Amino acid sequence: MAENTYDSIPYPTFPRLATHPDRMAAVALLFGMKPAPVDRCRVLEIGCGNAGNLLPMAYALPGSRFLGIDLAEEPIARAHADIRALGLANLEVAARDLRDLGPEIGEFDFIIAHGVYSWVPEDVRDRLLALCRQRLAPAGVALVSYNLYPGRHIRQMLREMMFHHTHGDAPRERVDHARWFLDWLAKSCLAPPTFRKLIEEDAATLLAYTDGGLAHDDLSEVNHPLYFRDFVAHAAAHGLQYLGDTSIDRMFDPRGLLAWLPDDRLEREQYTDFLYLRSFRHTLLCREEVPLARSPRAETMERLCFSAPYKMVDGDLEGAGGIRIGVNQPSVEAVARAMGACYPLPVTFQELLPYAGSAGELREMLLALISVGFAECHAYGFPCQDSVSQRPRATALARYQAQRSAKLVNVVHAVIDMDEFGRRLVLLLDGTRDRATLARDIAAGPDPPTAEEIVALLPERLQQFAALGLLEG
Repeated sequence: MAENTYDSIPYPTFPRLATHPDRMAAVALLFGMKPAPVDRCRVLEIGCGNAGNLLPMAYALPGSRFLGIDLAEEPIARAHADIRALGLANLEVAARDLRDLGPEIGEFDFIIAHGVYSWVPEDVRDRLLALCRQRLAPAGVALVSYNLYPGRHIRQMLREMMFHHTHGDAPRERVDHARWFLDWLAKSCLAPPTFRKLIEEDAATLLAYTDGGLAHDDLSEVNHPLYFRDFVAHAAAHGLQYLGDTSIDRMFDPRGLLAWLPDDRLEREQYTDFLYLRSFRHTLLCREEVPLARSPRAETMERLCFSAPYKMVDGDLEGAGGIRIGVNQPSVEAVARAMGACYPLPVTFQELLPYAGSAGELREMLLALISVGFAECHAYGFPCQDSVSQRPRATALARYQAQRSAKLVNVVHAVIDMDEFGRRLVLLLDGTRDRATLARDIAAGPDPPTAEEIVALLPERLQQFAALGLLEG
């Protein structure tokens, strides 16, 4: 059997907010579906790697069930070790070919296939969509990501150049030689300035990839971009329909740039890709017989939760993704400030209601805020320990991750980049130490801060951990 390069060149897997059942359920609610509760659902991830995406979900949602499958055996072995270390009874992983999956795996409320469709042969793409149809629950949602035209054209040009330069190389050599080529091309390109800038920027992006990312994404033997219209047609051939996209704001047209188009949602989505020169999509699918609303309604806001950071910049409110809006109404600023006070944890509609003039005003306001990308909407409230106890305890997941990395995953599935002081502190937060003991043990560690620095930093960092969703009761 030929060597699986995913065994020999590890591919980085990490939490992806776009793939969380919360995001999929939120989009389903926006378009009139009744998805399974996020904290009591069944999730299948195809191409799970070492379960870096599934593991935090399973830890934070103990009432849900998760299954991950991957063709490569080495990543699955690493996932098994992590599952045992954390004692997770609701997550299973297996080294299996998706073409061999049948009724024995059961039915799922959410199916995730991130980084699969564009990187497998045509027959496997067919089987992937057929599997989604066969294994989806009646109100289930499937996520399929893929490389997308028109935005992918520049990257495909670089890919073809890299393949020419690395022709005949072994997989590991191909990565090294491709890096040399990209560096050379970016520095030596003699194309007109407009093209040269595109080449330089895309080459810099590729050079920043890990070896696994470069080997398995842009240097993979199969890399099949396509237009949105063609993907939707392929899904329809398997009894699936377009539900939406995980980039929720891009499903709206707040500036009316597409007003000239007929009232055809799929056509509008295709032209949205033209406007953004979009190169990648996380498309959500459901069964073709499921009735869907033509567009999100303000009334749905009462069933959702909301999150957004809050800053005042040059007199404007700045929320998610750096999106800024003018302060035209005191109630808008009050609602934005209330979300910011809890960020990244979401806030319910009812919790925001006192900050708006009426329920009707709040519904319209929140729909407008998510339509421009200022706020994110959620189907789940992500309950957590949001205050600091006498003997604070970080989540077992955070403590386990802090043993090996400064990147920790919080309860809302976001990656937190921790500094060294924070990482050491997380390791000590096992629920047995009060503040005095924590200060003493930090001081006893290698290269400790001064006693004055510890006294100043400790309360602030503990409160920050609670606000970030890193503590548990």
